[in-house]
This record gives sequence, C-alpha cells and structure tokens, in this order.
Amino acid sequence: LGDYGNLIRRQWWVVAAALLLGLLGGLWYTSTTPKTYTSTTEVLVTAAGVEDDAVSSASRTRTEINLDTEAQLVTSTAVVAQVADILGTDAPLGEVADRVAITVPPNTEVLSIAYRASSSAAAQDGAAAFPVAYLDNRTESATAQLQARQQARQAELTTLAESLQAVTTSLGKLPPGSGERAVAEAQVPLLSAQIATLTAEANELGSTAVTPGRVITDATLPPQPSSPVLLLNLAGGVMLGLLLGLAAALLRQRSDRRLRNADEVTRVTGLPVLVSIPQSRGAWLADATSEAGRGYVRLRNVLTADARPDARTILVAGINADGSEVADNLAAALARTGAEVVLVITHVGSATGQRLGLGTREAGLSDVLGGQATASAALQVTAGLETLRVLTPGQHPERAADLLETEAAANLLSDLQGSARYVILDAPPTATSAQAQSLAALCDTALVVIEAGTTGADDVNDAVVQLTAMQTSLVGSVLMPRRRRGRWGGPAKRQQSAKSTITVAPTRPTAPAPANPGEATPAARLPDERSPEGKDTNGHSVRRSAAHGPAAERGHVGDPVSRSSR
Repeated sequence: LGDYGNLIRRQWWVVAAALLLGLLGGLWYTSTTPKTYTSTTEVLVTAAGVEDDAVSSASRTRTEINLDTEAQLVTSTAVVAQVADILGTDAPLGEVADRVAITVPPNTEVLSIAYRASSSAAAQDGAAAFPVAYLDNRTESATAQLQARQQARQAELTTLAESLQAVTTSLGKLPPGSGERAVAEAQVPLLSAQIATLTAEANELGSTAVTPGRVITDATLPPQPSSPVLLLNLAGGVMLGLLLGLAAALLRQRSDRRLRNADEVTRVTGLPVLVSIPQSRGAWLADATSEAGRGYVRLRNVLTADARPDARTILVAGINADGSEVADNLAAALARTGAEVVLVITHVGSATGQRLGLGTREAGLSDVLGGQATASAALQVTAGLETLRVLTPGQHPERAADLLETEAAANLLSDLQGSARYVILDAPPTATSAQAQSLAALCDTALVVIEAGTTGADDVNDAVVQLTAMQTSLVGSVLMPRRRRGRWGGPAKRQQSAKSTITVAPTRPTAPAPANPGEATPAARLPDERSPEGKDTNGHSVRRSAAHGPAAERGHVGDPVSRSSR
C-alpha cells in the first residue's frame, strides 16, 4: 500500500487526469445514449383447468405450474406475433422479444413482465400487450387440450357402447350354461362400469372452466427513463478512469528514471546520500543556523570525519546541472572552522562569481594556467570569510577547459594544497562534459550533486563510472531540491543579504608578458585600471594590502617556482 501511495503521490496528475476523463466519459455516454423507458406488469399464473403434474424448478416451491417454462412461453413466437399485432408494429419479432424481460419472484406464482421502449407511452403499451397475448395464448392452449381430451373420451365411449351392444346381442344366441355365455355375462357389467366412468369424465371436461391467470399489476406510464442512469455511468466512468490512471501512472513511473528522494537514489543507484538540502529562499551562502546551512554543516562533518588525512582536494560535480551552490557552501562551511580553503571555479557555467559579487573580470584560473598571473594574485576573498579564497575562471574562461588538461593544472593544485587545508573544485556537470572526469584524476575525493526530480538514474550511474574509473574516492552524493527558475546558473533572483566587500589578494605591478610562455608573470590590475574611487571595474569596493593572511605568510601561491605534480 505504501508503494501505491507513493505512486499516486508522484503521479497524482496522471491519475487525476484519468479520473476526469472517466467522469467526462460517463457524462458523454449519458448524454449520447438514447433514453430507454421501462414499464412493468405482473401476472398471477393459475392452473388452466387441465390436470398437469408439472412442477417448478428445484429452487422454487413445488406447485402445479412450472413458472420457468411459463416465462419462456411469454417470449414464444406465437405470443410475440400477437403482441406485434396488438401494437401494430412492423418490427422484427426478434427485436420485439429482445425488449421484454421476464423475472419470477422467489416462492411466488407471479410473472413480472418488463418492456423497454424509446418512449414512456410505448413502454406502457408493450408491457400491457404482453400479458394479454400470453394469457390469450394460454387460454387457447388449455381450451384445445380440453377439447382433445373430450374427443378422446367420446371416442372411447363409442367403442365401449359398441362392445356392450355386441355382448348383449351374443347372449341371446348362446345356450344357457355354456362357458361362452358365462364370459359374455361377466363382460356386461365391466363394460357398463367403464362407460359410466368415461361418461363422468367427459361431463367433467365439458364443465371445466379455463383459468389461465390474471393481471395483478397493470402497466404504468414510467415517469423517467430507466437508462442511461447518470450516477451509474459516472461511477463506472470514475472506476474505469481510476484503473486506467493507475495503469498509466505505473507505466510512467517505470519508464521515468528520475530520482526524487534519498531512498530512491540509494535503492536505484547504490550511491549513498550524505545529506539532503531543503528548499531555501535565503542567501546563496546559507547561514549556518538556517535549515539549509545545517545541512551543509552535516556535509562538512561527514567529509571531515570520513576523509583520509591526506584527502585535501575535493571535487564537487553536478550531474545534469552544475553543483556550484554545494561547492560554495561546502567551502564556506569548511572555512568557518578556521581552515584555509581555496575554491576553484573550473567552468563558466558556475554562478559563484555573480552570486558572491566577485570580480569576474579579474585574473583567474585561465590566466594562472596560461602563465599571465600567479594564483596568489588571482585569488579573491569575501568579507566575513577571510580563510576562504576563490579562483574564478578568469579573463579568458573559454581557454580554461583546454588548459585544465595540461600539466599546469596538476602543478596549480599542488601549489594550492601547500597554502590551504582544503581545495574545493567546482566542476561542470558530468552529463554534459568530460572535464569532471579529467579533474577527478587530480583530486583525492569526489562528491556528486543530484537534483531531485530532474536527475536520472542512468546519468547518476554514468557519473559514478566516470569518477571511479579515475581511481578517485567517490564518497557519496548531495541531494538538492528541484531548482527554481534562475536559481542555479540562471539570472539571480535572490541576492546576498548584504553586499560582500571583495578583498583581492596581494598584487604586484604587471609586467609585459614574457617571451617564454613558461614564465609566469603576475597579472594583478594596475592602479590606473581601477576607478579613482578605489573600486574595480565591476563597482565592488577593493581593499589592497601588502599581506594576505596566512597565505601571504607562506608566500605567493602559484609563483613560477619548481612544482611537483600529484
């Protein structure tokens, strides 16, 4: 029952549509089906006056009349033909017979005759004609039987009278005391007795009155049609619609591979769900005390409790949609513990830069990998989370995907691990890009983001195959609610509760690009590239400093130094 309840809850609109169609079908059938009127009359069947040893069927009280046989006689050809004459109809006799229905109430000698017609008057006329024709036919049959018996008795009397006359005549010719005379004398009283008996029977037959039965309930004019019945048709339509709706919902459910809750994810794909994030209308970075924020804290706790001591690089990849919201909030949850965290945005579809108000035109990942900037110069920090630094796609985001396939990406991650406790990679969806699989080879741990009601089981299985093929530890998944318009990657509809002041990592004067592409050159903005008011080209407040927290103390991450790939 629970499975059927879940089925109806998920496919309720299919069942509701089928019920509505069934209801409309019942209304349509009622409105288009010709109306039928039924009139009923009842006939008490009595013995016709002719001795009959017939009995009713075993299911009824033993009587002198077999009512089941009489019910069949009502629709006999002779009776139906007489009814047609009474009604003056030219309809086939079979059609007239099909309009009548005969029932026998239990333990009675009554025939209930119901006649159907397209009008109430025709129904009443038909119901009145059938009893008349039936009783007339029964009277004729009984009268003919009586006459036949009378004729038989009369013939026997004639034969016996002739025999008696012959015996009487022979007595005068036979000698007294002879054996023949004794036999003749004995036959005379026997023949006389037989003649007397037959004469009495003939007289009784002649005085017998034929009583075929009588009408005890006259046919009435039906006040309303007997069919179609609106309530019955509506109930039938609803039941049929319910059955069809359940069948359609079941077929749709079996063909629908989308995952809607954590139980389905685990049951269908075998991938554990570490946390289910509830729907939230708050800021992009959920407050730690909010319901969504508590979910990200739980995710952080699970990852930090189960992770290996050397598991410092975490890949977060969506499946059908990007997992930027999870990556950002996981990074924020880790940063709130005081740990140094670097969030690397690897694809242009991420909404992180826009949601957090970061300088999207600043140097970023593409510039660092291309040698035009150092990581320390490209990292950006949001106010209130000084230990969280973000590396945006940069000024040439279209080049980032190709550059991530080079050795420079491995060197960059190695350098970032030297300056941060955790490195979070926001990867593109696995269903639309193979970049997440490529990045998985550079990470210690992977996490996939499933959107409830949108992500399919086949896509999840494909993501699992992609990531595990790179020998990366896939710890589980995060189940996100179905996105609202403009929630992930689309136009922002909810902004940060307060504008974040952007702190740019320490910058150094920009030098011309080196002739040798292998030599990286710091690419921080020159002072003249900023407005006089001390704001960047995006209008965000900028705080320049000569040092940048613990990272600055360890040196500039990403400077052209000797790197060791992972």
